[in-house]
Amino acid sequence: METTSSPTSSEPSRWSRSTVALAAWLAIAIFFVVSAFALRATSEGETESDTLFDYSFATGSVVIYAVIVGLTWLIARAFRDPAEALGLRRFPLRWLWIAFGVTLVSVIVAALLEPYLHASEEQGLAPDRWEEGRAVAFALNAAVIVLIVPFAEELFFRGLGVRVLAFLSEPAAVVGTAVVFAFAHGILAGIPALGLFALALGWVRYRSVSVWPGFVAHASYNLVGILAALYAALDDNPPAALAALF
Repeated sequence: METTSSPTSSEPSRWSRSTVALAAWLAIAIFFVVSAFALRATSEGETESDTLFDYSFATGSVVIYAVIVGLTWLIARAFRDPAEALGLRRFPLRWLWIAFGVTLVSVIVAALLEPYLHASEEQGLAPDRWEEGRAVAFALNAAVIVLIVPFAEELFFRGLGVRVLAFLSEPAAVVGTAVVFAFAHGILAGIPALGLFALALGWVRYRSVSVWPGFVAHASYNLVGILAALYAALDDNPPAALAALF
């Protein structure tokens, strides 16, 4: 006997898969927030001024963010086209200029808030001084922070996060991912600047329908942070330190 199916017969299945994707993203996001603050609490008072000169920071970060990318892609498979769901698609070039504008404004806001909130000091990544002979380790860590970290975070927070929350509304998707992103760093003093930055990144992701402009902005933002840390480290002995870089 011939069977028929209505045009909406596949809707429950699609809704169920989207719900699973949302639940998985929320579970991982909550884990990020809890673990970030737990780690910050256990390491409170410890000095980490040499982190950017330590190879283990780069290798550990690569492993952690590779896992994040893998989990993000796995969850995105709940959608018909995972790459499209994550925003891995082409975009109008005007969004590059918008991305750089977002970076500029975010850097200015962070700089204005720093004297009052001391977010960089709380983060503890910036070195107190340049360490001779460790330029390669610094460059490797810088590459990870500027390239790998933004890619993984944009893919999870803006790529997948905005997609799974989009059924609510654009504001809910943008604000929701921004709040999680800000708290997932575990730096209370950094929440205002990170939250505003994430709001802009979420808006760019939603409107451009691509994760790449946000990646460009995020990578540029981190690059400014690395250059600022390098400048501070070189302040005591610029000539010798610069010689070690080349």
